[in-house]
Amino acid sequence: MATLTGLFQRGSAYYLRVILPVQHPMRRQYKNGEFVTSLGRCTRREAKIKGTIKRAEVLTASVAEETRSQTETQAAARTNSTGPFLRDVYDRWKVSKTRSSDSVKACLRSVVLYEKFTGNPPITQLTRELGDRFRAWLQQPERKTTSKTARDRLTWVKSVLKYAYRDLGLIDRNPWEGIDIAFKTTRKRRPWTDSELQTFFTQPLHTTYELPKDKKAGADAAYWIPLLGLYTGARVGELAQLRVADVDTSGEFPVLCITDEGEGQSIKSQAGVRKVPLHGELVRLGLLDHVATLKILKEVRLWPSLPTREGKPGGYFSQWFGAYRRSLGFGPHPDFHCLRHTVRSQMADAEVTEQVIDTLVGHEVKGSTGAKVYTHRTMKTLKKAVEVVNYPTLSLSRVYP
Repeated sequence: MATLTGLFQRGSAYYLRVILPVQHPMRRQYKNGEFVTSLGRCTRREAKIKGTIKRAEVLTASVAEETRSQTETQAAARTNSTGPFLRDVYDRWKVSKTRSSDSVKACLRSVVLYEKFTGNPPITQLTRELGDRFRAWLQQPERKTTSKTARDRLTWVKSVLKYAYRDLGLIDRNPWEGIDIAFKTTRKRRPWTDSELQTFFTQPLHTTYELPKDKKAGADAAYWIPLLGLYTGARVGELAQLRVADVDTSGEFPVLCITDEGEGQSIKSQAGVRKVPLHGELVRLGLLDHVATLKILKEVRLWPSLPTREGKPGGYFSQWFGAYRRSLGFGPHPDFHCLRHTVRSQMADAEVTEQVIDTLVGHEVKGSTGAKVYTHRTMKTLKKAVEVVNYPTLSLSRVYP
């Protein structure tokens, strides 16, 4: 067996010394750059095997690996108390209501970071000083995360603590309420310009109904979803998961029902569950005929050919949309989400109230309780607001077969 670098013996026990690379995360703990550990009493052959494995573990340690003292702190915390711990609350939080798999995974990643930094004390022992130190740690340059990502991770932990306080009554208050991280968005979105809209919607896809062959485009979805975004401001995931039944034609005018009630459907927040009157242009271009055809074929989904991903209904479509957009010469912006800004800007310019705009695009309505209530009696108001969206530089002909 080859010689193992750093293997030495003291008395009857073998030890391993590893010289840590300059950028290795464990150098924060081992200031002299050396990691030394006991391999125990064993034969030299056994020591080489153990040492080889240990050396590989140390040298391939990820940046997320924390110091041994934190592990000891965590063990001491579990020894000295029976909890409750944040992980216990998280397990109940994730099943307390329907949540997307992305939300559950993002929250779990944040809980893991919390455990690594804090040593995982019982939540009854959390202090604001510890919350402040956790906030500072999330923003350390060596973590190489944006301020928004750091804020999101802190927010997930605070959400679980809020659940422990308000729903379970396990703590008297949320100890980290008010502790936040200011951030600057890395993606500045803006409305589409008239020139950009003309470039996008004057391609064969929208002038002759020449559907793309890429399966991620979802056939008819490639034609209709951008138009729906253009006239509703809905999110791509909300549009990609629509069912035939979500286009309601039973009332005075057709309505698009954005909901999380169907199989595989999810909404970003409760404010996203809403009914949006269909713009007259969508009706003129043939959307209701598309719906009628699917009803005859007894299809359930509005885009039967569009593949979807769990937790990200619009994931595959977004990939196609991005590639298609780049093929037309567009840069990073405008993207699909910019259509939300386009719709919102048009309504704001037409002096539609902010409460009505929020209701239509699925944002939390600000203001008094009365301002937040929009029942079926205000559907005419919503219809009027939808119809102010207008693109005079676009001349879309009906090409739906």
